[in-house]
Amino acid sequence: MDSLGVLLVAPMNAYLEQELDRRCRLFRLWEAPPEPDRRAEFLRANASSIRAVVPYAAHGVDAAMLDALPRLEIVASYSVGIDRVDLAACRARGVRVTNTPDVLTDDVADLAVGLAIAVLRKIPQADRYVRAGLWKSKGDFTLTTRFSGKRVGILGLGRIGLAVAKRAEAFGCPISYHSRSEKPFPKYTFYTNVVDLAANCDVLIVACSLNKETHHIVNRKVIDALGPKGVLINIGRGAHVDEPELVSALLEKRLGGAGLDVFENEPFAPEQLFDLDNVVLVPHVGSDTEETCRAMADLVLQNLEAHALNQPLLTPFSGKRVGIIGLGRIGLAVAKRVEAFDCPINYYQRTKQEYPNYTYYPSVIELATNSDVLVVACPLNEHTRHIVNREVMEALGPKGALINIGRGPHVDEAEIVAALVDGRLGGAGLDVFEDEPNVPEALLSLDNVVLVPHVGSGTHETRKAMADLVLGNLEAHVSGKPLLTQVV
Repeated sequence: MDSLGVLLVAPMNAYLEQELDRRCRLFRLWEAPPEPDRRAEFLRANASSIRAVVPYAAHGVDAAMLDALPRLEIVASYSVGIDRVDLAACRARGVRVTNTPDVLTDDVADLAVGLAIAVLRKIPQADRYVRAGLWKSKGDFTLTTRFSGKRVGILGLGRIGLAVAKRAEAFGCPISYHSRSEKPFPKYTFYTNVVDLAANCDVLIVACSLNKETHHIVNRKVIDALGPKGVLINIGRGAHVDEPELVSALLEKRLGGAGLDVFENEPFAPEQLFDLDNVVLVPHVGSDTEETCRAMADLVLQNLEAHALNQPLLTPFSGKRVGIIGLGRIGLAVAKRVEAFDCPINYYQRTKQEYPNYTYYPSVIELATNSDVLVVACPLNEHTRHIVNREVMEALGPKGALINIGRGPHVDEAEIVAALVDGRLGGAGLDVFEDEPNVPEALLSLDNVVLVPHVGSGTHETRKAMADLVLGNLEAHVSGKPLLTQVV
């Protein structure tokens, strides 16, 4: 491909830029002065050499650019969405267009579920609560509401929508959807319009492509149908949602909450949302993982090579390896949910369990060595105290993440602090600590750590069920009946 002249419209990925520079004759549009006439002059000066353009979600290819590049043969977009590419103009000129489907499907679907959980469980707020020292001064964090079992409505049941549905199903969520036509998924309920979909779900996730028909598809009627207890998640495009109507609904509490990865006028997000505690905002990071960005870059390169050599494209992807310490009720529930994210499951338990799809390791160090994410879910006793020690952390390594939803003493806290500060451990998500409500201050300024104040069971639904179980045990004792959950 060394003779192929490629225009990169903006800095988007260092690896992609490096490989294009190595394999092709690369032109960087941003090296020209930003004024429109100077950019046009740059294009005219290099038009005879440019046969390919690589745009991405924020910077597309319009008719003017196509007019300026008469030798253009292919637009290889570094994104799945091509709403910023003038497809009609490309077709008219015989310019081929490719994107990066599938490779980012899993990451965007992961984020959709992550945003839903973050909004409902108030994870960012809980993290700030811990870091501000409020757990110690004000006590327990407020109760939240669970994601598991919520009615999830999906707007657009394409690749990403289906991946979201698969993940939400693993949380016991009934799935409904709206699409241009009914799909062959009998377990999912089809609605012929978005208002009916919104009226029959608790969480509405926008996952459709953006076009004239889907611009502002989430309008005031849809938002009002979702209602004051409903949550809107947008991982599609900002223009899918009527942003002023969304802002008004959140401020007026006509909508329960929102998790937004995309906005109408990026990088600008509505300032009225910044102070709301029922909104989670992230800066269009749906596909921004190292794995997906590398895979997207490879796919762009393969598309360009396929154009030059007429060879098929390859798009491999695999999920993170998740290791679980303790495959009891909670460990199995974690495994079930993680499987829906296409993650291989490994586990350590005192005895091997009969789960042929899961890989058993006879020691925690071996489990950590073969995992990218290690989840602590076992009971605490004399054998499991500090079960995650320095050796385990070293085995998990600088790209590994530790999640502790068990008890604080499961983890040697001094060692995890040192490992995170030294960069020997990649990251951690901690719900529990050794000396609650005290949290190691060294963790408070780290950006690879999420800290929440022991809120694992802190939902209205679970606390009500716990209270009912206490009452049930007392009633059984008074009535001379067997206790419901007898320990001793």
